[in-house]
Amino acid sequence: MPRNTFSKRQQDFIQVQQAAQRQYNQLAIGRLIWFISAVVAVWVLARADQSAAAVVVLVVGLAGFLVLLKRHQAVRRDRDLARKKAFINQDELARLDRQYLRTDTGDTFAHTTHPYTHDLDIFGKHSLFRLLNRTHTYEGRQKLAAWLQTPAPADVIRLRQQATADLRPEIDWRQQVEALADLEETIGRSPESLIQWGAGKGPSLPGYLAIIRFLLPAITAAVFVAWLLGYLPGLAVLAALAVHSLVLSQLSAQAKEVSEQTFALSVALRSFQQLFAQAEQAPGQSVRIAAVRQALNTNGNRASQAIGQLARLTEGLNFRRNPYFYLLFGVASLWDIHYLFRLSAWQAQYGPHLGRWFEALGELEALNSLAGFAYAHPAYTTPDIADGAATLRLTRAAHPLLPPDRSVPNSLALAGSGKTVLITGSNMSGKSTFLRTVGANVVLALAGAVVSADSFTVSVVRVFTSMRTQDSLEESTSSFYAELIRLQTLIRLTQQSSGTPVLYFLDEILKGTNSADRHRGAEALIRQLHRTSAFGFVSTHDLELGQLTDAAGFVSNYHFQSDIQDGKLIFDYTLRDGICESFNASQLMQAIGIEMNAALGTASNKP
Repeated sequence: MPRNTFSKRQQDFIQVQQAAQRQYNQLAIGRLIWFISAVVAVWVLARADQSAAAVVVLVVGLAGFLVLLKRHQAVRRDRDLARKKAFINQDELARLDRQYLRTDTGDTFAHTTHPYTHDLDIFGKHSLFRLLNRTHTYEGRQKLAAWLQTPAPADVIRLRQQATADLRPEIDWRQQVEALADLEETIGRSPESLIQWGAGKGPSLPGYLAIIRFLLPAITAAVFVAWLLGYLPGLAVLAALAVHSLVLSQLSAQAKEVSEQTFALSVALRSFQQLFAQAEQAPGQSVRIAAVRQALNTNGNRASQAIGQLARLTEGLNFRRNPYFYLLFGVASLWDIHYLFRLSAWQAQYGPHLGRWFEALGELEALNSLAGFAYAHPAYTTPDIADGAATLRLTRAAHPLLPPDRSVPNSLALAGSGKTVLITGSNMSGKSTFLRTVGANVVLALAGAVVSADSFTVSVVRVFTSMRTQDSLEESTSSFYAELIRLQTLIRLTQQSSGTPVLYFLDEILKGTNSADRHRGAEALIRQLHRTSAFGFVSTHDLELGQLTDAAGFVSNYHFQSDIQDGKLIFDYTLRDGICESFNASQLMQAIGIEMNAALGTASNKP
């Protein structure tokens, strides 16, 4: 059971984190003791005129301190990784109950004008994106959002399903990827400026600088030694440094530009190096996984090695941002020129591949999200993607955003363009939830994810919804007119000759107008949609629309019903054949205190 697995892993990683924290504290104390001991020993030996011994102790002390520092950093990384993995499993447990610990809701991708994302809760506080999202890089987040916003071709969906099957059981590898991606906050920033730098031309560096960058510092060092020995005046040193400044001034603009382009991600590049190294070991033989591995290997040079080299170079170049370092060492060593040459060489060799590397990593993160979702829900099924005509068949499908113990599954089959499923039912009986259940699972299926159903078959479709139309004071738009604009978009979609049918979900159609106009408008729209390649669902309170099934034969009637037991409304949220014959509006109004019988009596006594 995934719940037991996540719980055990969380406890195991908490113990690893605690052990690493103890070791971290011990090393911190050990470093302090080592430093103090070395300083005291050097001082005592120097006071005793033991200069040679003092130098030896100083060198040993510095070397030992650096070793302890490196070990300290390694233990800190192990501690942080364990902490991240403990949180990942805690988050997985929360998701099983449809609660979310990560703050990323994907709201930046939400647009009310999108064909379906607003109505089907694709983004937001309680959304499919939040349920699926296990990405941390900018590219991974963008990729997952795009998959949920745009249905993929059938062959692409099947390739994602294969890759998901490869990654699904690899929980250690998957959580290592997620933990590494979450180690450094700047990993989530857009790499666009870095990619643009890599794809551009390197700085134009005069050939003579290749020699000058070594020759000038050597001459200046000799001048400095001569000044120390009294052979030259101090002005000679200042003159040599002035020459350095003059040479550097010719390239200062280029150095600043490269620094700006690389600085935003320079801190994250070390973490990216580890993340790329993990991605290069992605398990499985599916086409998409193999393609990711291949994309991260350029002419035998792995992306992780190149990114590690770039991390060292960008860190080195950006030392120039420290004015004290630049004045005391940067000018004398011609620091900028050395790093511009080295970065130019890196850019020429690897720069054009940066975009492909980040895109491959983003796809792997998105696939990791699908795999993590599938692992957490072993009862969910991998949908069949049908070729050809409009097809939708679902068996015991439930809403994926509801906890399994609170959702009621239903089954339905719909095949053929121009067909409409008309759903009637009383208030709160489950009509809207059912439409969202089908729509959300279709979106998951067309993104390549598993779905909440025993079986699920769907052809590639363009999903469209009209469910949450609202008025707008800013645009002086009533809710009825907003719905008309929405339906106009549906009509235009059906007129496009894309070859992909539209699957529509229309909830409480034309609810903002009187019953006569609502009936005429809804019937006209359903008949018009019948003449297109579209097919879909319409929910309504208008029982007369149900007569279309007898008149035309392209409308199928289903309903949800409610019962009154002991004065209480009871809903079973089960889809049934036929038109609903019981409605609860009167009972609901009477339950809140409206005297329905008195109103009927008054109306009947009017002259």
